[in-house]
Amino acid sequence: MGQNIKFSVKIKEDDLYRFNLHHTYSTSQGLISVILFALLIVVWILRFPVLSPIYRLFYPLMAVIFLIYIPLSLKLRVKAQMQQEVFSFPLTYELKEDGIWISSPSAEEPAVLPWQYIYKVATWKDYLLIYSNRVNAYILPKADISGQYQDIVEYIKTHVEDYKLQIK
Repeated sequence: MGQNIKFSVKIKEDDLYRFNLHHTYSTSQGLISVILFALLIVVWILRFPVLSPIYRLFYPLMAVIFLIYIPLSLKLRVKAQMQQEVFSFPLTYELKEDGIWISSPSAEEPAVLPWQYIYKVATWKDYLLIYSNRVNAYILPKADISGQYQDIVEYIKTHVEDYKLQIK
């Protein structure tokens, strides 16, 4: 696979939001908020007859706050992130022998992610995700790379260790 592969993707607000939501709910923070929501509802149902009127309102209100706080805060954070210049333009990726070169009209020099520094490569729903660490990933919407998807995956498989691949 000596041939470089070049492609561009434009990250939309929905792409970034879906990734952040997925990432948050697959961590302990997201799991704890869902568990707290369920516990509050269970306690509310079981204790309803003996609760004072204020607590009859308090429990479901707190449960809803636990349920909507994370998605709402993520939505606001993504809106702020989308204001950054880097999201104004498509990112151009070039898969080369020494790594992935990422360039944007908003940056003077391309960023290079050497193959050995890739944390993992995964697929999730409509995305190919290239993680540079445990939290941050380059989000590649499959729709944007549909014509080259198979070639991109094959190139990555020849340059990234098998244990880092979670491609379905």
